Amino acid sequence: MRKLVGRVMFGLIVLALMGSCTTAQKAETPKADTAAITAAVDSINKAFAAAIAARDTESVVSFYADDAEVLPPGSPRASGKDGIRAAWVGFLRIPDLSLTPQSVKVLNSDAGDLVVDVGSYTMKAKGPKGPIEDLGKYVTVYRKTDAGWRIVVDTFNSDKPGPGE
Repeated sequence: MRKLVGRVMFGLIVLALMGSCTTAQKAETPKADTAAITAAVDSINKAFAAAIAARDTESVVSFYADDAEVLPPGSPRASGKDGIRAAWVGFLRIPDLSLTPQSVKVLNSDAGDLVVDVGSYTMKAKGPKGPIEDLGKYVTVYRKTDAGWRIVVDTFNSDKPGPGE
């Protein structure tokens, strides 16, 4: 009986120590620097818009991770850098294209390695029947890599009703 009580007590002590180590590890994990992450996202948005204005496909594609997904409205998914490059080549052919993203909310993981940028955009271009202006919203998910923040998921859609709506 004494051996059983001793084993039970030893087990409880080990469990208590494991729990306190886990709690200590959680307490030591620093929170992400939200202000720095928000500033980084704003900087990326400006550089992304500048790459579009310059019609620099390779620069635009460089913002994406190798395994990224772009989910455009009314078009098939673009997967990986080759698929994303093909989508942007077509998009950048639009005359006088300009895109202005504006973050509304930046959400980040506690570890600071994933960020969700929820925002709005203004897109202007020259259409076959005159100027086009579109207002819409987007969600972009970034992952922190050794090379910096890279887009892993990018989706957007217009606030304007589609044809027939």
